[in-house]
Amino acid sequence: MKTILITCGETSGDQHAATLITAIRARAPGTSFIAMGGEAMAAAGADVRFSIEDYAFMGFSEIVSGLPRIRRLERKLGELLAGGEIGLYIPVDYPGMNLRIAAKAKERGVPVLYFISPQVWAWAGWRTRKMKKVVDLMAVILPFEVDYYRKRGIPVFFTGHPMLEEIDVPHGPKQAPGRDVPFDILLFPGSRKQEVANHLGPMLEAARKLRDSWPQARFRLGAAPLIDDGILAIPEDMKEYTTVTRNGTEELTGAGLVIASSGTVTLQTAMSGTPMVVVYRTSRLTYLLARMMVTIPWIAMPNVLAADMVVPELIQEDAVPGRIAAEADSILGDGKRYGEISGRLLYLRDSLRREGGMDHLAERALAMAGE
Repeated sequence: MKTILITCGETSGDQHAATLITAIRARAPGTSFIAMGGEAMAAAGADVRFSIEDYAFMGFSEIVSGLPRIRRLERKLGELLAGGEIGLYIPVDYPGMNLRIAAKAKERGVPVLYFISPQVWAWAGWRTRKMKKVVDLMAVILPFEVDYYRKRGIPVFFTGHPMLEEIDVPHGPKQAPGRDVPFDILLFPGSRKQEVANHLGPMLEAARKLRDSWPQARFRLGAAPLIDDGILAIPEDMKEYTTVTRNGTEELTGAGLVIASSGTVTLQTAMSGTPMVVVYRTSRLTYLLARMMVTIPWIAMPNVLAADMVVPELIQEDAVPGRIAAEADSILGDGKRYGEISGRLLYLRDSLRREGGMDHLAERALAMAGE
């Protein structure tokens, strides 16, 4: 039985890849995996030889400085593909490196199942030309991506979103918490150190301001797996009502509001039906480059899926404590708006469902691997 090589570059990809590994091993328990990943993939049974913690770059300047390390990694992955042990390559998102490795796999006759489309539909449509040459099957988790790839001649399969099994769903739209009732506001500053550095300060200051208007609010600072406790410093005057959690996504369904850095957590929040404020700050150079490339008007995935501004987005100069607190206060203080946002988010959850999708993908993966 040949080995499956699977590579991802961030925490969310690690979690989704683990779901796929589990589905494959349920059908073929003897299947072995060599991986670039994290704790979730290791727990699912993969041999994680390359840790995503060593390659979690973001921003133009940080990526450039990390290129030598990435090139060394790519050489090692290329050697694995050349050794004859690998029967299938599964890249997970992370297009820059993964597409180069996919090309190496294609050269060696190793089939490529790309799991979780990079957001090429938002900023890099030119990459689909390369995908058509090196990808045998594109497995997508967002429904609109099916037509996008079909129109470009790339075989595509919609799995449904793996997060549906991870986030509990409330029985209906949430109701706004009252001012006299204790409730939690979750803060998610990001899954990478640079994101935390950009977002933690403004979020904590916004929380301090919100506490004046909502004295029963408690704040839970969601720490991603790659973030050390040491950089999540909470000011002394806030420690009475602000704590750190390593299980933030498990607390979404019970939360009253979320303030989150743009990323996977915004979709996780949407699946819980919890209203949110989305923020994002980066270096000026990275922001200017992104503005030139991005072709859609939203950054938060719930807004992308809805093709509408369902939840507020505060970007760059707008992502300041006063604006963040004002948007949060506006949602919490308007029961009708709060309920409408919650209902629209739960509607988006339903659009991501496909019964048995991951099971079917596991079967396709095994067939491609020759099992």
